[in-house]
Amino acid sequence: MQRVPGFALLGFFSAFILSQSQEASQLQIIGSAFGAERPPIIIAHVAPTTGRFALHAEADRRGAEMAIEEFNDRGGVLGREVVLVSRNPSLDKNHAVRVAEDLITQNKVGFMLGAIDSGVAASMSAVCQKHGVIFINTNSSAPSESVENAHRTKFVFDASAANVNRALLKYALANRKAKRVLLLTEDDAWGRSSAATSRSYIAEYGGTVVGEVVVPEALPDPAGALRQIAAIPADVVAINISGDNQIRLFAQIDPETLEKQSWVVGEVDWEELYPAPGTPRPLYGITWAWNLDTPGTADFVARYRKRFGHSRLDFPGDVTHAAYFATKALLTSIVLAGTTDNHAVIRQLENFKWTAKERMQHDAAYIDPVSHHLQQTIYIATWKPRVDHPERGQVILGHASPEQVRYERERTTRLESFADTPHYAP
Repeated sequence: MQRVPGFALLGFFSAFILSQSQEASQLQIIGSAFGAERPPIIIAHVAPTTGRFALHAEADRRGAEMAIEEFNDRGGVLGREVVLVSRNPSLDKNHAVRVAEDLITQNKVGFMLGAIDSGVAASMSAVCQKHGVIFINTNSSAPSESVENAHRTKFVFDASAANVNRALLKYALANRKAKRVLLLTEDDAWGRSSAATSRSYIAEYGGTVVGEVVVPEALPDPAGALRQIAAIPADVVAINISGDNQIRLFAQIDPETLEKQSWVVGEVDWEELYPAPGTPRPLYGITWAWNLDTPGTADFVARYRKRFGHSRLDFPGDVTHAAYFATKALLTSIVLAGTTDNHAVIRQLENFKWTAKERMQHDAAYIDPVSHHLQQTIYIATWKPRVDHPERGQVILGHASPEQVRYERERTTRLESFADTPHYAP
């Protein structure tokens, strides 16, 4: 193992954790440490490694690592090594802005990817747009990310709550005579944006919103929210709560309640299921699962388990899958463009398409050039807790195509023009 001040270089692939005090000079050492004639392409992975999304951040980084390793094993990108550096933006949006500024102006990173939290994604991507740095939102699902907070330099690879809730609410309300719906909403950018889209789908599918319980972003004890829910007569509870908040919520729900009402959880990540195998999730949406019978899935899972099979997340989930394909799309676009110039790479990303086989899903997928949001298959699932084999608890009930779950507001997204987007060629 080679070492330079502040960093450990691990063979062909390198991942670094940057503290706030580390300056551009330290990053410049990386190129000489590899002994390369050309400087590396530096990608910053920005996801909250502390707090309620810490496990998601780890899963996200693993997907990016796997993609980068593939390119570096073939000689890099445009003859340059790809290096991943990690920085924790936390869940504080103002801190996230400062992190983004430092990474661009001091550390001179080429690209940014990650986010997990939609508020962090919105804050950091606005900074990236100002400088012309491409921001790959691998895994945050607020519908606002591809509408109000969309940018020419930002691409969103996770399905949004609008996509997921459209599929789930139609499924949940289809066979119910009584369609009273209660919203349970997290008071943050993702929760509010998700609940707003849910309201329109509830009306579309013949339901009526009878109330909304709003809970704080930091939810140490959901008991009070559960008492409020119990006091409002409803047939369906539509939940937009994420991360560890969701785990705590379902740990306290009486199973009999889930028999009487339909609880629709929205998007549920593997990182909210697998570490808490005893907590149920009646109905939720995902974009991929390790046990899908789709081409390429078994091989991907085997590669993941060979490297990470000893860890807490010894099976991959949708977060890792999304980050892997997002990173591959970025690096492939640089190769196709023949340059790291942001305008050329953006044009490649805007026309990016995958076959169903390439994506390990049931439908072809593509980047919508208007909203920069990936359009992909949504799977409807339920979680049947199995303490003996928690990895087998997820059961796929069906799937919906990209067009069936399209978020219509994305058709009118307005991005900055290329003329208003600074050139950036790292």
